[in-house]
Amino acid sequence: MKEEQTEEDPFDGKKQEIQALLNEKEIETEGIKIKQFPSGRYQVEIYHKICDEIEGTKCNIKKIGRILNKVLGDKFLIQAQECGLRENKAGCKFTYLSDDKYSVQIGVATSTKADSTVSGDSHIETKLEDGKYLVAISDGMGSGPEAMKSSKIAVKMLERLFKAGFDKETSLNLINSTLAATGKEDMYATLDIQILDLFGGNMEFIKNGACPTYVKRNKEVQLLKAITLPAGILEKSDLVVYDYDLQEGDIIIMCSDGVIEANSEYLSKELWVKYLLEDLQTDDAQKIANLILEEAIDNDFGRQKDDMTVIAAKISKNQKAKIEN
Repeated sequence: MKEEQTEEDPFDGKKQEIQALLNEKEIETEGIKIKQFPSGRYQVEIYHKICDEIEGTKCNIKKIGRILNKVLGDKFLIQAQECGLRENKAGCKFTYLSDDKYSVQIGVATSTKADSTVSGDSHIETKLEDGKYLVAISDGMGSGPEAMKSSKIAVKMLERLFKAGFDKETSLNLINSTLAATGKEDMYATLDIQILDLFGGNMEFIKNGACPTYVKRNKEVQLLKAITLPAGILEKSDLVVYDYDLQEGDIIIMCSDGVIEANSEYLSKELWVKYLLEDLQTDDAQKIANLILEEAIDNDFGRQKDDMTVIAAKISKNQKAKIEN
């Protein structure tokens, strides 16, 4: 009979080293799981014996974190904590994640179309389970309640699917199918998605009928474009995922088409935002978002002819990610 081979765990040695240090500190554990993402970021789950203190004052979270820092060479932060006493389980589970090497400052500025009660734009900024940061804008076609409904469906589904672990292509196709299944001809929405990997220093961006993304690096401003149709028009989403390497000091700008279309002086309307960014003296994300929105409204003589959304993201080195000895 052929003996069944079990796959060797590449982290066996590290787990034994962690366990030995935990034993030295008299920290009783019942298991360790280590996962490493393609970016190099670690996720570590520690299964801990239940204690008799529901307030958590006897938990060894900080001590365990310092041991992980030492063995794996990253600074670790607690991502999730499951208390056995509170959840009526036999033990506790602590989930740690390598700290980001970069930090992000987000600024958001929005405005509703003149004489409209609701905005057709929706946006989201949230951290995902793998530590990456999701930033997205959806612009529902037209304005008012129907536009708001389609854009909200798009961003809410996007958040739920990504957090549930669905891949990008499946997520976009499900959103596309949901909007298309309404049977309404105007039930579609653009999707502008940025996924920031603040550990690896990388950004993935996906565009379904969305405006360009602007990246300001020092004095230069680059436009990141993709030619695709909005979600809900075709039976299957036309998904193209682009990669962009980030650097300290980069400022990323996303906006809905109400912002781009506000200027009528240029044949290529997207250029006015580029020129404005080149002349800006501030690197504060919220101030940048506010300034772009104010300029867009001024471009049309102080009247908003469409819903407008601007998101600015400033990338900085994360000083806290350094391991403290």
